Order: sequence, then C-alpha cells, then structure tokens
Amino acid sequence: MSLPFSDNDLLKASLEAISDAVLITDARLDLPGPTIVYANPAFCELSGYTAAELEGQTPRILHGPDTDRELLERLKNQLRAAETFRGETVNYRKDGTAFRMQWSIRPYPDDAEPAYFIAVQRDVTALRDLEQHRRQLQRLVDIQTRVGTAGLDLQTLREQVAQIGLVVTGADGAAVEEAMGEEMIYTATAGTALSSVGMRLPVSASLSGVCYRTQKPIHCRDTHIEPRVAREAADRVGFRSGLLVPLIYADQCFGVLKVYAARVNAFSESDMEVLSMASQVLASSLADARLFKGERDRRRLLVDSLPILIAFIDQKVRYREINATYTRWYDRPADQILGRPVADVMGQAAYNNIRPYILAALAGEHVTFESLFPHPNGRVIPVVVDYTPERGAQGDIKGFYALVRDISDLKRAERDHLTGTLNRRGFDERLEVVCATAKRYRRPVALIFLDIDHFKSINDRYGHSVGDSVLTAVSHELCEAVRESDVVCRWGGEEFAILAPETTLDEAEKLAERLRKTLADRQHPAVGHVTASFGVAELAGEENEIDFIQRADKALYAAKTAGRNRVEWAN
Repeated sequence: MSLPFSDNDLLKASLEAISDAVLITDARLDLPGPTIVYANPAFCELSGYTAAELEGQTPRILHGPDTDRELLERLKNQLRAAETFRGETVNYRKDGTAFRMQWSIRPYPDDAEPAYFIAVQRDVTALRDLEQHRRQLQRLVDIQTRVGTAGLDLQTLREQVAQIGLVVTGADGAAVEEAMGEEMIYTATAGTALSSVGMRLPVSASLSGVCYRTQKPIHCRDTHIEPRVAREAADRVGFRSGLLVPLIYADQCFGVLKVYAARVNAFSESDMEVLSMASQVLASSLADARLFKGERDRRRLLVDSLPILIAFIDQKVRYREINATYTRWYDRPADQILGRPVADVMGQAAYNNIRPYILAALAGEHVTFESLFPHPNGRVIPVVVDYTPERGAQGDIKGFYALVRDISDLKRAERDHLTGTLNRRGFDERLEVVCATAKRYRRPVALIFLDIDHFKSINDRYGHSVGDSVLTAVSHELCEAVRESDVVCRWGGEEFAILAPETTLDEAEKLAERLRKTLADRQHPAVGHVTASFGVAELAGEENEIDFIQRADKALYAAKTAGRNRVEWAN
C-alpha cells in the first residue's frame, strides 16, 4: 500500500519498524464508511490479513457479534468533531478468532476537514484475560467465605445464595427457585426480586423449568425474543435479561439460581462462568444444611483444585486458611502451615521482600504486585500477588486474602530465546508503565537504541552461528553494564534498546558512551572487535511512547549516518 503523505519512504519505514498496529483510512464517515489506505506489518500480523486484502476495505472487516456498537457510534461522533478517539472493543481476525483491541484514532490533519484517520492499535487480550482471572478468583474466595459463615439454617442459606448471585454478577435481582411437583417456587430472593418470594411458575412453561429439566446453564440476553420465557411473569419482576444455573449436588438437581436485570444483554460470559463455578459450591451447601460442617471440605474442592495459592492471613501475619495448592507447593501437610507465621513458612529473606505489601494490606489497602517467590526445590518463580483486606463488622481489618499465581509461562513469552533479554512484547509493557510513572511524578526517563555495526557482513563471512554468539555476547555485556532498574531488550535483528528510568539525557549519553567503549574494546573469537552505534533520547513532557521511540531511532540513524561507532542524541 502507498501512503498519502510526503516523505513516503521514510514514513513507511518508521511505521514498519514499530510494534504497534497502525491503520490509516480516508475520512469518509457516511456509509459505507472510511476505506483502508494503509496497514503496517504489525497490523497485518495481528489481523491475519495481507496488506492487499485490507486495501480498499472498511474497518468493518474486523467487526463481529461481540464488537461494541455503542462504542463505534461514539467513535464516529468524535471523529466527526475532529477529536481524537480512544477506546477498547472486541475485533476479529481473518480466521474468525476474537481478540481485545485497544484503539487510539486521530484525524489528519488535525482540523475541521481531515483527509485521513490514523489508528494506533494494540492487542490487550492477554492483559484483560489476566484481569478477569483475578476477579473470578476473588469472587470465588468471597463465595466460599460467605457460605462458610451462613450457619446451618436452610432458609438462611437460601437467602445467602440469592445474595451471592446478586453480588458476584452485579444483577438487579436474584432468586433461588426450587422444584415442587410441577412448579418452580421462589424460595429465596434478593435485590429487586425481594417482593417476589413465594412466586410460582410452571416447570413446563418457564425458562427456569427448562434449566431445571435440562440441568444446563442458560444465558438469556433478551426475554422479549426468547420463546421459552414466561413473558408476563418476567415483565412483572423486571426480568429482561439474565443467567440461570442449575443447583446440582450428588447428581441431583433440586433447583435453579437465577439472576436478572431490567436491561437487555446485561451479563457477560465471564459472569456466566463465575456463576456456574459458584453453583457447585452453593448447591452442596443447600443440599443438606444439617450436614453443613461435614460437607465443608467438599465445598473447598473448587478452590483447592485451582492452580493458585490462596490463603487467609490474620493481623499477626499468620496463616489461618490455605487451599490444597499451598500444601503441594511447600510439600507440607496443612497442620504444619496453619497458625504459623508467614516468615517461618516462606523464609525470612523472601518475607522481607514482601513485608511492605503485607503492611499495606493490613492497613486496609488492596495490593497487587509481581515478585519472585522461592520454591522449596530451590527454584525462584515469578508470581503475581493479590492481597485483599477482610474487614469486620466495625470496619476493622481482620486480615487479608492472599492470591499468588505462577506467571513463569508469561515471563518466558516476554523473553528473546537467543539472548535472554526482553523481547518487544515484554519491552512494550515496561515502556508503557515506566513512561506513565515518569509523567505522573515528573521524573526523567531515557531511551537508548543501539545497532551493531556491519552485522550483516559478520553473518555473511562467518555464518549465522558466529553472528548469534556475537549477539549473545553483546546482550551479556549490556546487561552487566546497566543498573538493575534498567530494562534491556533485543529490539530486532542486531538492534537493542535500553530503557533507563530516573535518567536524564546527559546521564544517558554518558551511559551510552561507556557502553560503546565497552563493546568496542571487547575481543570476539573469530570476529575480533565489534562496534555499535547509539541513539539517545529523553522523554519530553507529555510525549507519547511512539514519538519517544521515533526520536531515539532517529538519533541512532544519525549516528550510523555520521560514520558509526558513535553516540548521537535527540533534541
């Protein structure tokens, strides 16, 4: 595709060098809508389409059933007003798979009559999945706690189940419906359904009856187009969309948990997933309240089967509750962990690293962080940790729930397989966080690009295995020479990037010069001396990450143009 701007080759090279997906369309907003005039390689890789397949199409080629139509309407209105649009929705690749897309779209030129729209896009599916997973786990912990404190009274348990359904889904109303003969009866209600307790519906002519008979969850997006709904009763209680899950225990279904809202399509598949998982715990509690204590271990199976460490830690920083994953992780029975101080179980050194976060949680703060967790087998495992305080009836902090998840696979996906440094994916995530922190607190941050000089000739003359050894040696030199807080990335090919927080342009120039000299002085087997060119930039004010990268890249280009083996800085 050709670009509609001057300096076509330079602009195209810049767009093709960045990792974010870039899409450019004309500015027609009336049907059939804007036409795609350019997509960079990152966009093609993300969407699965070739540039030729995209050219002349409208962005609707990426839309599908879960694409947010209201968001698209807001997008159109903002672009009509020549405003920059930012949003997030579901898009679809060529093969039909869905992914979560984060957009930033701006008109060009930036005036009342733009000729083009420039969209910078990023796949945030993995990040949203992780956030959703965390929310689901916290909901399950909350469910187990609520059920565990409900007591032995059957009606109290019913009401607690209805309230749990309301809380975990954000519904307007919730009801426990139990089958009695040929009718489904509302035995407990919550929210807007409170006045409906005792209401009866025929098993043979209601959506609850279908759920009860088939013993399968039902996601009703609109009762006005769902033929199995008892429409009059649904309208009477304000049921326009909802989720229904069977309450099954020991292969017997004795009722249905229903949550609903007065608006269409009010619930997500994530809500259904949590409600379905929760129904297993809730059903076992309702099955026989008189045997509640004896069944408590059974209700824990859901949490125990999760591949995540879940614990409740009290004000004295002692373990009070743990799931089975803890016993497997530390290879100890539960009675050797429960009641013991956290420092004794995990080791004093590891405890000291997380102590500030523990103190924050005990002060009432919800805390999320990444850390390195020591495993008893000697390995150190990267984890993401979530601390959620638990408050008493008077608002006092009783302790906190700790959720610890192994993210080794995620971290491996962020590393370059050859050099062990971060890859572009991992670097982009660090860059976004570091730049946001620098802007918020008005702190300096610098970016250094370097390119090994005449690397192609090394590969051509000595072979790619020698070239790989040079890349590995250079990455090792860089990692050894920078601070622990600095981030080293293999940007691509023979090019590396270094992100240096709390570093001014002058300090970054000195660091780059030191690195340049270190690399130039090193003697590589078979190759001899290898040099590199450096480009340096400091984040300017509210500058975005793309412009920051482009300025550092231009400085690198200037260094190469000026003769290589030198450092140039960006204004």
